[in-house]
Amino acid sequence: MNGSSRKPRLALLAGLLMPGLGQLCVGDLPRGLGFLLAVALAVPGAVQLAMRVPVQLMCFVVLAGVLSAIALYVWSVYDAFRLAQRSSNEPLRSWQRPGVYALYVVASYVFVLAPSTASVRHDYLASFVVPSASMSPGILPGERIFADKTIGQPGGTKLWRGAPVVFIYPNDRTSTFVKRVVGLPGDHVEIAGTELRINGHSITSGPSAEAVPSGFAGLRAFRERGDRGEYTVLWPQGDTNANSAEAATSFVVPNGQVLVLGDNRAASIDSRRFGTVPIADVKGVVRQIWFSRSAHDGVRWGRLGRVLG
Repeated sequence: MNGSSRKPRLALLAGLLMPGLGQLCVGDLPRGLGFLLAVALAVPGAVQLAMRVPVQLMCFVVLAGVLSAIALYVWSVYDAFRLAQRSSNEPLRSWQRPGVYALYVVASYVFVLAPSTASVRHDYLASFVVPSASMSPGILPGERIFADKTIGQPGGTKLWRGAPVVFIYPNDRTSTFVKRVVGLPGDHVEIAGTELRINGHSITSGPSAEAVPSGFAGLRAFRERGDRGEYTVLWPQGDTNANSAEAATSFVVPNGQVLVLGDNRAASIDSRRFGTVPIADVKGVVRQIWFSRSAHDGVRWGRLGRVLG
């Protein structure tokens, strides 16, 4: 294999290894850095835009950012191959050597790609998989959700009653749970049968006309009112005595804490079991379903893009 045929193939392989590395192998470092930064910033830029558009568009804007990053990566590989073909007869410069290429790969990952990805997940938006039915019917098992992680940041999201949230499970800090905030700091929360009262006011609107999903036989659907609208919860058929003093459970939410309940009240480990949750442990507000699939139903196309909070 002669040098002229080897150089384009080397640039192609280098470009596949790291955006911009192919251009570096050809001797055009500024062009390579341009591709590296474009690929690294495509998704973070799309995520920041997604946080500002109507929530219905969030997953589509993020998807556009991912596709843009892939397109830029492919373009960078093709560009490196094309540049190498044009300059196949040019002599190598003194710094075009394997040690420099290895340094570029390590520095690109450590100082560019990894920080940009970590910033998105830590400060803006993260994806979670819901494994259980504790938030049914609003969130079903097997759904992938986007959570807004700007809670606690200046100008970030504020919690409200009815917000579905991701938080650290108090009894095992390696686990994250998804539940709904029903009580804010200082609230007096009472659960009596199927009725939920906040500060003495019932937020239960009564039975829901919504059909109970298959697989939840023996449960009844009820509507509750949050600060930003209604949502559906499931209770066992027999829990209807809302006026019984024996059935009532009462909580006063401490400062800096929230009280959370699963929407599937018959099958949820929530504040009724482990108490209130520190707001500092709330890691995000669930915004949208970006993918939904189960072994029984396959892809649930009708739920893709559904807004949750």
